[in-house]
Amino acid sequence: MKKLFSALLIAGMGASIATAVAGDVKFNPLNNPSNPAEFAKEFRNYFYQNFPQIPHDKYNMGTYAFDKDALSQYNDLMEFPPQNDYIAKGKKIWEDYRLPNGKPLSSCVGEAKGLRAKYPYFNTKDGKVHNLEDDLINCQKNAGVPEDKVWGPKQGYNDLVDVSAYLASESDGMKVDVQIPNDPRAVAAFNHGKQIFFRKTGQLNFSCADCHMYHATQRTRAEVLHTGIGNTTGFPVFRYSKQKMITLNNRFEGCMRDTRSIPFKQYSTEMKDLEYFLAYIDNGQVINGPALRK
Repeated sequence: MKKLFSALLIAGMGASIATAVAGDVKFNPLNNPSNPAEFAKEFRNYFYQNFPQIPHDKYNMGTYAFDKDALSQYNDLMEFPPQNDYIAKGKKIWEDYRLPNGKPLSSCVGEAKGLRAKYPYFNTKDGKVHNLEDDLINCQKNAGVPEDKVWGPKQGYNDLVDVSAYLASESDGMKVDVQIPNDPRAVAAFNHGKQIFFRKTGQLNFSCADCHMYHATQRTRAEVLHTGIGNTTGFPVFRYSKQKMITLNNRFEGCMRDTRSIPFKQYSTEMKDLEYFLAYIDNGQVINGPALRK
Protein backbone atom coordinates (compact mmCIF):
# COMPACT_ATOMS: atom_id res chain seq x y z
CA MET A 1 0.00 0.00 0.00
CA LYS A 2 2.81 2.40 0.87
CA LYS A 3 4.57 1.66 -2.41
CA LEU A 4 1.35 2.28 -4.32
CA PHE A 5 0.75 5.55 -2.48
CA SER A 6 4.30 6.71 -3.13
CA ALA A 7 4.03 5.88 -6.83
CA LEU A 8 0.77 7.77 -7.17
CA LEU A 9 2.11 10.69 -5.17
CA ILE A 10 5.21 10.95 -7.32
CA ALA A 11 3.23 10.73 -10.55
CA GLY A 12 0.66 13.27 -9.39
CA MET A 13 3.14 15.77 -8.03
CA GLY A 14 5.42 15.40 -11.02
CA ALA A 15 2.59 16.24 -13.41
CA SER A 16 1.35 19.19 -11.41
CA ILE A 17 4.83 20.59 -10.91
CA ALA A 18 5.45 20.44 -14.65
CA THR A 19 2.19 22.32 -15.25
CA ALA A 20 2.96 24.86 -12.58
CA VAL A 21 6.45 25.62 -13.80
CA ALA A 22 5.39 25.76 -17.44
CA GLY A 23 2.14 27.60 -16.85
CA ASP A 24 0.97 29.75 -13.98
CA VAL A 25 3.99 29.78 -11.70
CA LYS A 26 6.49 31.46 -14.03
CA PHE A 27 9.32 31.10 -11.57
CA ASN A 28 12.78 30.06 -12.63
CA PRO A 29 15.07 29.24 -9.69
CA LEU A 30 18.09 29.83 -11.90
CA ASN A 31 17.29 33.52 -12.37
CA ASN A 32 19.73 35.93 -10.72
CA PRO A 33 21.93 33.10 -9.37
CA SER A 34 24.57 35.48 -8.01
CA ASN A 35 22.30 38.26 -6.73
CA PRO A 36 20.66 37.27 -3.41
CA ALA A 37 18.63 40.47 -3.08
CA GLU A 38 17.05 40.17 -6.52
CA PHE A 39 16.46 36.46 -6.12
CA ALA A 40 14.84 36.89 -2.68
CA LYS A 41 12.53 39.58 -4.08
CA GLU A 42 11.47 37.31 -6.95
CA PHE A 43 11.04 34.38 -4.56
CA ARG A 44 8.80 36.34 -2.18
CA ASN A 45 6.78 37.80 -5.06
CA TYR A 46 6.00 34.29 -6.23
CA PHE A 47 4.16 33.68 -2.95
CA TYR A 48 2.61 37.14 -2.72
CA GLN A 49 1.12 36.74 -6.21
CA ASN A 50 0.07 33.10 -5.96
CA PHE A 51 -1.24 33.21 -2.37
CA PRO A 52 -2.87 36.63 -1.97
CA GLN A 53 -4.99 35.24 0.88
CA ILE A 54 -1.92 35.21 3.14
CA PRO A 55 -1.04 38.65 4.58
CA HIS A 56 2.64 39.40 4.07
CA ASP A 57 3.27 39.76 7.79
CA LYS A 58 1.63 36.42 8.67
CA TYR A 59 3.99 34.05 6.92
CA ASN A 60 5.78 33.54 10.23
CA MET A 61 2.70 31.60 11.40
CA GLY A 62 3.31 28.70 9.00
CA THR A 63 0.18 26.74 8.10
CA TYR A 64 -1.81 28.66 10.72
CA ALA A 65 -1.73 31.65 8.36
CA PHE A 66 -4.05 29.93 5.87
CA ASP A 67 -5.54 26.83 7.56
CA LYS A 68 -8.48 27.81 9.77
CA ASP A 69 -8.79 24.40 11.41
CA ALA A 70 -5.11 24.35 12.31
CA LEU A 71 -5.35 27.92 13.62
CA SER A 72 -8.28 26.95 15.85
CA GLN A 73 -6.26 24.06 17.31
CA TYR A 74 -3.29 26.36 17.74
CA ASN A 75 -5.33 28.95 19.65
CA ASP A 76 -6.65 26.25 21.99
CA LEU A 77 -3.17 24.92 22.71
CA MET A 78 -1.77 28.39 23.28
CA GLU A 79 -4.04 28.90 26.28
CA PHE A 80 -1.41 26.89 28.15
CA PRO A 81 1.69 27.15 25.91
CA PRO A 82 3.83 24.00 26.21
CA GLN A 83 6.87 26.06 25.18
CA ASN A 84 6.95 27.82 28.55
CA ASP A 85 8.38 24.81 30.39
CA TYR A 86 11.27 24.60 27.94
CA ILE A 87 11.92 28.33 28.14
CA ALA A 88 12.10 28.14 31.94
CA LYS A 89 14.49 25.18 31.86
CA GLY A 90 16.64 26.88 29.24
CA LYS A 91 16.81 30.11 31.24
CA LYS A 92 18.09 28.25 34.29
CA ILE A 93 20.74 26.40 32.29
CA TRP A 94 21.82 29.63 30.59
CA GLU A 95 22.24 31.37 33.94
CA ASP A 96 23.83 28.47 35.86
CA TYR A 97 26.05 26.73 33.29
CA ARG A 98 29.77 27.36 33.56
CA LEU A 99 32.58 26.44 31.18
CA PRO A 100 35.79 24.90 32.56
CA ASN A 101 37.27 28.40 32.84
CA GLY A 102 34.35 29.45 35.05
CA LYS A 103 32.79 31.69 32.40
CA PRO A 104 29.16 31.50 31.23
CA LEU A 105 28.04 30.64 27.71
CA SER A 106 27.44 34.33 27.07
CA SER A 107 31.23 34.81 27.12
CA CYS A 108 31.28 33.07 23.71
CA VAL A 109 28.11 34.18 21.99
CA GLY A 110 26.95 37.34 23.77
CA GLU A 111 24.08 38.29 26.05
CA ALA A 112 20.69 36.63 25.69
CA LYS A 113 18.57 39.64 24.72
CA GLY A 114 18.39 39.84 20.95
CA LEU A 115 20.98 37.08 20.45
CA ARG A 116 18.73 34.79 18.40
CA ALA A 117 17.94 37.68 16.07
CA LYS A 118 21.61 37.87 15.07
CA TYR A 119 21.63 34.33 13.70
CA PRO A 120 22.41 32.89 11.25
CA TYR A 121 25.21 35.13 10.05
CA PHE A 122 28.20 34.91 7.75
CA ASN A 123 31.53 35.33 9.51
CA THR A 124 34.00 37.01 7.19
CA LYS A 125 36.92 35.91 9.40
CA ASP A 126 36.47 32.18 8.96
CA GLY A 127 34.38 32.35 5.77
CA LYS A 128 31.51 30.29 7.19
CA VAL A 129 27.84 30.61 8.08
CA HIS A 130 27.28 30.47 11.83
CA ASN A 131 24.26 28.86 13.47
CA LEU A 132 23.30 29.60 17.09
CA GLU A 133 23.19 26.03 18.38
CA ASP A 134 26.42 25.17 16.60
CA ASP A 135 28.14 28.17 18.18
CA LEU A 136 26.98 26.98 21.61
CA ILE A 137 28.42 23.54 20.84
CA ASN A 138 31.73 25.00 19.63
CA CYS A 139 31.84 27.28 22.68
CA GLN A 140 31.99 24.17 24.85
CA LYS A 141 34.50 22.40 22.63
CA ASN A 142 36.85 25.38 22.47
CA ALA A 143 36.66 25.86 26.24
CA GLY A 144 37.84 22.32 26.87
CA VAL A 145 34.59 20.63 27.85
CA PRO A 146 35.17 16.83 27.68
CA GLU A 147 33.91 15.31 24.43
CA ASP A 148 31.36 13.15 26.24
CA LYS A 149 29.89 16.25 27.89
CA VAL A 150 29.60 18.51 24.86
CA TRP A 151 26.04 19.08 23.69
CA GLY A 152 25.03 17.91 20.24
CA PRO A 153 22.21 16.56 18.05
CA LYS A 154 21.96 13.51 20.33
CA GLN A 155 24.15 13.85 23.39
CA GLY A 156 22.95 16.66 25.64
CA TYR A 157 20.28 17.54 23.09
CA ASN A 158 17.64 18.41 25.69
CA ASP A 159 19.88 21.02 27.28
CA LEU A 160 20.82 22.43 23.88
CA VAL A 161 17.24 22.79 22.68
CA ASP A 162 16.09 24.21 26.02
CA VAL A 163 18.76 26.92 25.92
CA SER A 164 17.87 27.60 22.27
CA ALA A 165 14.19 27.95 23.25
CA TYR A 166 15.07 30.47 25.95
CA LEU A 167 17.27 32.48 23.59
CA ALA A 168 14.52 32.49 20.96
CA SER A 169 12.11 33.90 23.54
CA GLU A 170 14.58 36.71 24.22
CA SER A 171 14.32 37.79 20.57
CA ASP A 172 10.55 37.33 20.31
CA GLY A 173 9.01 40.27 18.43
CA MET A 174 12.21 41.32 16.69
CA LYS A 175 12.50 41.11 12.92
CA VAL A 176 14.71 38.80 10.91
CA ASP A 177 17.56 40.87 9.50
CA VAL A 178 20.11 38.56 7.89
CA GLN A 179 22.91 40.31 6.06
CA ILE A 180 24.96 39.08 3.13
CA PRO A 181 28.24 41.00 3.38
CA ASN A 182 30.18 42.17 0.35
CA ASP A 183 32.13 38.96 0.24
CA PRO A 184 31.92 36.43 -2.62
CA ARG A 185 32.05 33.60 -0.07
CA ALA A 186 28.86 34.86 1.56
CA VAL A 187 27.09 35.04 -1.80
CA ALA A 188 28.34 31.53 -2.56
CA ALA A 189 26.95 30.29 0.78
CA PHE A 190 23.53 31.77 -0.03
CA ASN A 191 23.51 30.21 -3.49
CA HIS A 192 24.67 26.89 -2.07
CA GLY A 193 21.69 26.97 0.28
CA LYS A 194 19.43 27.84 -2.64
CA GLN A 195 20.79 24.91 -4.63
CA ILE A 196 19.98 22.57 -1.73
CA PHE A 197 16.44 23.97 -1.51
CA PHE A 198 15.74 23.29 -5.19
CA ARG A 199 17.67 20.04 -5.67
CA LYS A 200 15.69 16.84 -6.13
CA THR A 201 16.87 13.94 -4.02
CA GLY A 202 15.93 10.70 -2.35
CA GLN A 203 13.76 7.81 -3.48
CA LEU A 204 10.79 10.14 -3.93
CA ASN A 205 12.88 12.55 -6.05
CA PHE A 206 11.52 15.56 -4.15
CA SER A 207 13.05 18.93 -3.40
CA CYS A 208 12.19 21.35 -0.62
CA ALA A 209 10.61 23.51 -3.32
CA ASP A 210 8.31 20.72 -4.51
CA CYS A 211 6.49 20.71 -1.18
CA HIS A 212 6.97 24.24 0.12
CA MET A 213 6.79 26.21 -3.08
CA TYR A 214 5.01 24.49 -5.96
CA HIS A 215 2.55 22.67 -3.65
CA ALA A 216 2.42 25.08 -0.72
CA THR A 217 -1.00 25.20 1.04
CA GLN A 218 -1.96 21.81 -0.47
CA ARG A 219 -2.38 18.59 1.45
CA THR A 220 -0.26 15.48 1.56
CA ARG A 221 -2.27 12.92 3.49
CA ALA A 222 -3.49 14.76 6.60
CA GLU A 223 -0.79 17.43 6.56
CA VAL A 224 -1.00 20.88 4.99
CA LEU A 225 2.24 22.01 3.34
CA HIS A 226 3.46 25.39 4.51
CA THR A 227 5.13 27.97 2.30
CA GLY A 228 8.76 28.80 1.55
CA ILE A 229 8.58 31.99 3.62
CA GLY A 230 8.64 31.91 7.42
CA ASN A 231 10.53 28.66 7.82
CA THR A 232 13.08 30.02 10.28
CA THR A 233 11.17 32.52 12.42
CA GLY A 234 9.72 30.17 15.04
CA PHE A 235 12.57 27.77 15.77
CA PRO A 236 13.14 25.94 17.90
CA VAL A 237 9.51 24.78 17.88
CA PHE A 238 7.40 22.54 20.06
CA ARG A 239 5.91 19.92 17.75
CA TYR A 240 2.80 18.59 19.39
CA SER A 241 2.80 15.64 16.98
CA LYS A 242 6.12 14.62 18.55
CA GLN A 243 5.47 16.13 21.99
CA LYS A 244 8.91 17.67 22.14
CA MET A 245 10.94 20.74 21.25
CA ILE A 246 13.12 20.51 18.15
CA THR A 247 15.74 22.70 16.49
CA LEU A 248 15.68 23.83 12.87
CA ASN A 249 18.54 21.49 11.95
CA ASN A 250 16.61 18.61 13.51
CA ARG A 251 13.61 19.50 11.34
CA PHE A 252 15.76 19.72 8.21
CA GLU A 253 17.09 16.25 8.94
CA GLY A 254 13.61 14.84 9.52
CA CYS A 255 12.25 16.39 6.34
CA MET A 256 15.09 14.93 4.28
CA ARG A 257 14.52 11.54 5.84
CA ASP A 258 10.78 11.78 5.09
CA THR A 259 11.60 12.08 1.39
CA ARG A 260 13.70 8.91 1.72
CA SER A 261 16.91 10.82 1.25
CA ILE A 262 20.15 10.47 3.21
CA PRO A 263 20.19 13.66 5.32
CA PHE A 264 23.17 15.91 5.66
CA LYS A 265 24.64 15.90 9.15
CA GLN A 266 23.18 18.48 11.50
CA TYR A 267 25.31 21.66 11.62
CA SER A 268 27.17 20.64 8.47
CA THR A 269 28.03 23.29 5.90
CA GLU A 270 25.04 22.15 3.85
CA MET A 271 22.58 22.53 6.72
CA LYS A 272 23.92 25.92 7.75
CA ASP A 273 23.92 27.26 4.19
CA LEU A 274 20.31 26.08 3.75
CA GLU A 275 19.37 27.93 6.94
CA TYR A 276 21.22 31.02 5.69
CA PHE A 277 19.28 30.96 2.43
CA LEU A 278 15.90 30.53 4.15
CA ALA A 279 16.62 33.09 6.85
CA TYR A 280 17.59 35.69 4.24
CA ILE A 281 14.29 34.98 2.49
CA ASP A 282 12.58 35.60 5.87
CA ASN A 283 14.02 39.10 6.26
CA GLY A 284 11.36 41.44 7.61
CA GLN A 285 9.32 38.65 9.19
CA VAL A 286 8.85 38.83 12.95
CA ILE A 287 10.62 36.24 15.10
CA ASN A 288 7.98 34.37 17.12
CA GLY A 289 9.91 31.52 18.68
CA PRO A 290 9.89 29.21 20.33
CA ALA A 291 6.76 28.52 18.34
CA LEU A 292 4.17 25.76 18.35
CA ARG A 293 3.81 23.60 15.26
CA LYS A 294 2.05 20.37 14.34
